[in-house]
Order: sequence, then structure tokens, then C-alpha cells
Amino acid sequence: MALLTGRKALLIYTGRKDGLGNRVRALLSAQALAQAEDRDLYYVWSADTDFGPRMDQLWRYTAGRPVPRLVSRALAPLHPYRGVDMTALGQTDRARHLWQIRSGGLEVAVPEGVRDWRGILRELEPVEEVAGRVRAVFDAGLRGRPYVGVQVRTHAVSHAKTVASSPVEWFAQRMRAIRAEHPGVAFFLSCDTAESQARLMEEFEDCLALEDKGGYNTVAGVRSGLADLYLLASAQHLVGASYSSFVEMAVFLCDGIVPFERPNQALEGPVDLSLPLAPDPLRPAQRA
Repeated sequence: MALLTGRKALLIYTGRKDGLGNRVRALLSAQALAQAEDRDLYYVWSADTDFGPRMDQLWRYTAGRPVPRLVSRALAPLHPYRGVDMTALGQTDRARHLWQIRSGGLEVAVPEGVRDWRGILRELEPVEEVAGRVRAVFDAGLRGRPYVGVQVRTHAVSHAKTVASSPVEWFAQRMRAIRAEHPGVAFFLSCDTAESQARLMEEFEDCLALEDKGGYNTVAGVRSGLADLYLLASAQHLVGASYSSFVEMAVFLCDGIVPFERPNQALEGPVDLSLPLAPDPLRPAQRA
């Protein structure tokens, strides 16, 4: 097995029930550390009923090799799991052939000077099933004009704090206020239930959203969510749900240049839509 007989290696172990944001931050921060330490990268990323897609069904990803969860567990007696704090690596650590890191839904904390994983995220290329959908929606109604991205989370499996603090009516009120400041501005909606999407689209004209998004955490569903991320990140202003790592991914994709607010993170001052337009929605950090 190359994991044990080849070059020194780092294996990042993500949880079966981890969502997209938690998996990606763990994997890409581990990739940054592996590259800095000249180690091969392996990763545990279950694709099952809890979370359908593999990493390479979302992005064209070749930086690491997937490993079955049971293989990693079988190696644990000889190569025990470490926590995510890898900031203080000594000679003994670096002499070990295999590092197994259990993410616990967190990013790996790396030594100073290691590349920020968010830059790796921005360089990833979505698979065509995602990229084609992003381009189609963007070209159909968003290209060439400013718009506001709105991310709503009301699904029963969403974080309880998110559902409690971010009801649909809060988003409706915020959208009304934005329209009062900027009459006619378009909205792009990213909703995790058809009911909340229909509720907002009924009230607000010039609202765009993906249709036929697929089941929750299925391959089709997560691909739709990923398309949403790129379209949110390409906006001029972003309104998101509280306690959601999903909307934070959109912020990372645009390198933090899009003004951002949510119920527990209020906007200071008026909404500013002067940010340059995104010529390519697959590279939302690059503005004209």
C-alpha cells in the first residue's frame, strides 16, 4: 500500500455527517500542510446516504487520493489520530511516516508560512455539471448588472441556531429594505427548501434561483448547492443565514471582497452595490 510504503504521507479524516463546508476546509487546509511538508495527501471522504458526492464529483480534484474509512481506522493502532492543531511540528513529528488527522469538522491549524487553504479553494475548477449550470443561470439573468445574493436556510436538518435566528420573514424584510435603497436591483436566491424559495419569489420580482435542485445532500443536491455558492460569491452584496458555514464558503470564494451581512452580523451603513461586476462567475474574486 502506497500509503505505508511510499513517500511520507498525511491523511485527513473527515466525518461521515460533515457538510460540504466542513469537509472542504479540512481537506484543503490538510493539502496546504502536506504540500509545505512535502508529503503525499490522502483523505477519507465518505459518499453515502448522509452525504452523496465524492470530492471529484464536485471539483476536478487530483491533489489527494481517497482512502476508505475502514482502512484509516485499521491503521490507527500504529498511526493514531491527531487533532487539527499542527502548528508546532518538531523533528519527531516530521520523522513519522504517516500523519492521520481527525478533522472534527474543523480546518487544520498549520505552522506560520503555510499557504492559506482559501487560496486553493479559489483555484479549484468545478466539474462541468456544476460549471455549466453556473454559467447558464448567470448568463440568463445576472451578467452585466449588479445583484444581491440571498442565502436562506430553513430545512429541518439545518443548524437549530440557524433556523431560529434566520427565519424567512427576516430575509423578506431585509430584501424590502434593499429594494427601497436600490429600486429594481435583482436578487439571486439560494434556498434549501422549495417552500422558502417560492415564498420569496412570489413577493419579489426579478428574483433568480436554481430549479430542480435535487434531494438534500444527494449528488444532484450538493452540486446545486455548489452552483449556488459561485453565484452568491459573484454578487455585489451578500445576505446570509446565521451560523452557516455554507455562506462563509461564498465569502471565501470571492476573497472577502463582497460586502456581507446576516442576522447576527448586521451591516453598518447603507448597502453599497458599487463593487465591479464579475466577468466570470467561476472566478468571483476576479472583478473587472
